[in-house]
Amino acid sequence: MNSQTTRRPEQKRPARSSTSGLKSYRKQTAHVSMRRDGKPLIFGWGGHLSHYEKNQLQRRATFALVALIGLVILAVIIGFFVNINIITPNLPITSVNGQSIPQSQYRKMVAVQTQFALNQLYGPNGYSAIQAELSKQTTTQQTAVTTAQKKVTDLTGQIKATTDATKKADLTKQLTAAQTDLKNQQQKLAGLSQESQTLTSSTIPYAQQNFTQSQIGNESATWLQDDVLISQWAAKQSGSIQAKINPTDKQVNDTLNTFKKNLPKVGSHATAYDKYLSKDGISNDDVVAMMTITQRRVNAQNYLATQVVSPTRQIHARSMTIATQADADTVLQKLKSGGDFAALAKSKSVDNSTNTKGGDLGWIARGQYLQTDQSAIVEDWLFDSARHVNELSPVLKENGAFRIVQVLGIDPSRVVDANTLNTLKSNALQNWLTIQRAQSGVNISDIDQNKLLDPGNLPSDLPAGAPGEESGASGLPSGLPGQ
Repeated sequence: MNSQTTRRPEQKRPARSSTSGLKSYRKQTAHVSMRRDGKPLIFGWGGHLSHYEKNQLQRRATFALVALIGLVILAVIIGFFVNINIITPNLPITSVNGQSIPQSQYRKMVAVQTQFALNQLYGPNGYSAIQAELSKQTTTQQTAVTTAQKKVTDLTGQIKATTDATKKADLTKQLTAAQTDLKNQQQKLAGLSQESQTLTSSTIPYAQQNFTQSQIGNESATWLQDDVLISQWAAKQSGSIQAKINPTDKQVNDTLNTFKKNLPKVGSHATAYDKYLSKDGISNDDVVAMMTITQRRVNAQNYLATQVVSPTRQIHARSMTIATQADADTVLQKLKSGGDFAALAKSKSVDNSTNTKGGDLGWIARGQYLQTDQSAIVEDWLFDSARHVNELSPVLKENGAFRIVQVLGIDPSRVVDANTLNTLKSNALQNWLTIQRAQSGVNISDIDQNKLLDPGNLPSDLPAGAPGEESGASGLPSGLPGQ
């Protein structure tokens, strides 16, 4: 009998479940992560923290840093936007009696003034159009002169060829009429030629010389200053005067429509109104606001011109302009001591237009002294209602000049000659503004030249310099006839 070894059944170890393994791993990992390794986290601090706590702090710090960077970037973007669109545009370029004129307003006025200048040069009614029309008229008139000349020549030949007395008399009569017509045609041609010559050699070059960043910029800033003076003055006047000064909606719309109609239609400067707005980064409301200022200026000129009348109060005065303050003080003391004004004016005055006449200005109306000497201080002193005959002024200082004037006569109602009256009416606003600016209570700050010439405030088609200047010889686009 064979003995058999009885095998014990294999006792297989139960397979380790994945769940129990994961739990074991997690327990070990957790055990490690909760263990303190004694290593500092930052700047020697954090050794008491577990690995888990350190990881948590690092994650939170990373999130906080990212959030902080995001906030900083957002703050920079917002700050940049606010600075560009709110703070910078509202920085004053000048001020009048405490009222600031922001450069945003200046930028709009420059855009409008630049287009006004382009309209004047290249618009349908501008100088280039006028010159082209004059050229056509000149050609036509030259033909008329040639025709008239031929008629005179023909009639002269016919007279010489005829022996018939009656016919000769009739031809002679025709010749006289033809000669008169020829003379008239030649005069018309000469007038057109002179007008064209003036436009080509004077008017257009002058407009080109003034079409620069500095000129347009200063004029724009000055207009804004003037508008504050006009508005502040008008606010103190009666309702009827305010109605004459402040423009109506219709007046503004008419001014705007005229502006639109005069936009160049042909050539390299042609532009539609919407294109103009887009190019200069302004809106229709911006243009309307600038047209309001423009029309208020026109209204002020019209109103002030009506105040220039004849007869009017006039002053007979004499004046002398002395080179220095010290000399002026010395001359004034001599006058107060009985010195001869006329003799001192001849020897001491540097005003060549009056010193040979002993400083005599003749009879002058309000505004006349401003036209010749641009001195509002002297004008104000002379026409002060407190003046009396033979009164001598103190040394009057303005624009680096030192003047002494004396009242020789006062006529409360003296006739002003027609030419002088028309000139005074034409310059009514400018004279008034000059006087306003010289008033002791008026405070006008200097124009900030950095903002005035800031490229961000200037249209792209406004040149830095006039044609022929080194700084901007190519600034003004060519295209005018004759260039």
